[in-house]
Amino acid sequence: MWVQKYRPKSLEDYRGASKQKKKLKTHVEDWNGKPVLLHGQAGTGKTSLVEALANDLGFELVETNASDVRTKGQLKEELLEATRQASFFGGEKLILIDEVDGMSGRDRGGIRELKSIIEGSKFPVVMTANDAYNKKIRPLRNIAEEIKLDSVHTNSINAHLKWILDQEGIDYDEGAVKRIARLSGGQMRSAINDLESVALGREKLGKNDVKGLGQRDSEQEIFDTLKVVFKTSSADNARQASNNLDEDVDTLVQWIRENIPREYKKPEDVAEAYYWLSLADLFNGRIRKRMSWNLLKYVYDFSTIGVALSKDERYEGWTRYQYPSKLRVMGSSRASRNKLDNISSKLGGKLHISKDDAKNDLRLYSRILASNPNLAGQLDLDEDEVDFIMDF
Repeated sequence: MWVQKYRPKSLEDYRGASKQKKKLKTHVEDWNGKPVLLHGQAGTGKTSLVEALANDLGFELVETNASDVRTKGQLKEELLEATRQASFFGGEKLILIDEVDGMSGRDRGGIRELKSIIEGSKFPVVMTANDAYNKKIRPLRNIAEEIKLDSVHTNSINAHLKWILDQEGIDYDEGAVKRIARLSGGQMRSAINDLESVALGREKLGKNDVKGLGQRDSEQEIFDTLKVVFKTSSADNARQASNNLDEDVDTLVQWIRENIPREYKKPEDVAEAYYWLSLADLFNGRIRKRMSWNLLKYVYDFSTIGVALSKDERYEGWTRYQYPSKLRVMGSSRASRNKLDNISSKLGGKLHISKDDAKNDLRLYSRILASNPNLAGQLDLDEDEVDFIMDF
């Protein structure tokens, strides 16, 4: 995958975020026991930034993904020793705890245990999060130095994409590359994934080759995952496809189930893919019944690696992936979902809470607005948005 192949090796290679790079480096070099909470939307390069910093400083990087850790016992097993004992080679360490906002809410002691481990660390700690204001990570935010990574500027994305094409020996039309950068929504990772999907195997990337790309929206991250799973023949690439996906495994399985017959044309490939997906369903059921979260990795592996390796060879061409019919029946229309997301984000920003918290309390806000209509102006809600909340 080009995202892995062209990951920045140093801060100099990392595009943009000059102030944030400097602040993070200074904090780690002059570490006084206070961790960093590095946050920003998915795809802005939080993990890559920390990895590049560790390379520059010559620190051993110890990385844990918090969303994969389900219990206090796992935290102690995976992280406690790393934060207490010196590097095997006797050098400095940098502890990276990815996706702290993805930790399960089922084990309430997990966040407290993580906070305790971080406060006792002998080495600098950097946590990453997409949503720094998720209420469940408030104890971590309260002890941390916050650094926010904004969306990557289109010009920075454009320059990096052209550099990648030069490295790959692929000629390109300036307008084609600019379109990919512009449609990426400020997400470098997504832009690189889009570039690879349309440019790989070509001698030249033209404007017609990128016509199938649409404006990035709330579903685009899962489209990226589907493209990797369905197009790759590498187990490692398939496994990594869902690493940064901001969706639960149930939703991922529904997307893959819906789109297998749209991508795979040979009946034997379709049958094999559904076989692996059935195993994912089986293990998912065991997790629900027994609360055995250690089985979750098998659900991801069966639904990504199993499906990816079910085909004899990669199918060429662009596939229009379909929103899962089951989720469409269960949920509201896409337009309503987008409006709900937009309103929740606006309320979250005004009230300094997470989008999810605002969404969960929307019925409460409808009653508040009904009794005090003047609040709508203070929250920057237009008439249409107020009507949506009142009807929610």
